[in-house]
Amino acid sequence: MKVVGIDLAGKFENPTGFCSMTENGTETKLLFSDEEIIEEVEMIKPDCIAIDAPFWLPRYGTWRPSEEKLLKRGLQPLSPLLPTMRMLALRASNLVKVLREKGYSVIEVFSNASEKVLGLSKEPRKNKDEYDALLCALTAKAYLEGNYEDIDGVIIPK
Repeated sequence: MKVVGIDLAGKFENPTGFCSMTENGTETKLLFSDEEIIEEVEMIKPDCIAIDAPFWLPRYGTWRPSEEKLLKRGLQPLSPLLPTMRMLALRASNLVKVLREKGYSVIEVFSNASEKVLGLSKEPRKNKDEYDALLCALTAKAYLEGNYEDIDGVIIPK
């Protein structure tokens, strides 16, 4: 099983956390451009890619149904309509489109929810972006194993 986790940055100049989990082990790194991300994905050819970013903007109101349900569970997503989150959602939707056109299975995840469900902690950590990418990869693995919950399009492990 090969999975990739991506903690996507809204701006290209900010680091994006990238994690690959394959039969050869787990590796994390920082990437910047969509081209770098796609190049890494093409080398790995994962069975699933999990991205920590909203894939679309709400049609009405401040929240998408998935965020409303996450809020009711005591989790704290940010509204995709905040300026930085809007930028992130637009970048994510473009990247997801390209990856799906290439035939990859891509899921939206929320790394903070994954961390809570898996009982993990950000402390100690080497790098927040790489750690969040690892959480995404663990969520992709749970998804492929059928050990997940779909919250209106946002996948979290069980």
